[in-house]
Amino acid sequence: MKRDNNFENFAHEAQQYFDHLAGDLEHPQEKVRVIKVWKAVLHSIRDRIHFGEAFQFMQPLPTILKGMYAENWEYLEQPKYDYKTLEEMKTQVKQLQNELGEDEFPWKKSTEEIIAITLLSLRNYLPENKLSKIKNQLPKEIQQYL
Repeated sequence: MKRDNNFENFAHEAQQYFDHLAGDLEHPQEKVRVIKVWKAVLHSIRDRIHFGEAFQFMQPLPTILKGMYAENWEYLEQPKYDYKTLEEMKTQVKQLQNELGEDEFPWKKSTEEIIAITLLSLRNYLPENKLSKIKNQLPKEIQQYL
């Protein structure tokens, strides 16, 4: 997809993406919360896979989403997180939500559904070969959501 390189287009593309994701999560008026949960899900994956794969995961994202994905990212030889089950991933996502100031919100979806919907929302940007490389680094329980 060819993109125009101006801020208004970048902002519009990000706004459309988060409008759609907020609708999918059944909270269309809660875009700030949706952005926080998006960061919690994506950062929990970014910091669980190897740096090179995490960088490739970011590459096809829209410009503003790239910046949000890379926010507070640090280079480490080994991934920061090592969760092995879906339950551990859900715990990590919830912890990151709390760190981002997103706690005690009555989501209509379970954490598992939020993770799945968030990951599915990226399929328009991520080619299957990139998804499969990332999938292979995650616990089997989580792979079904990519």
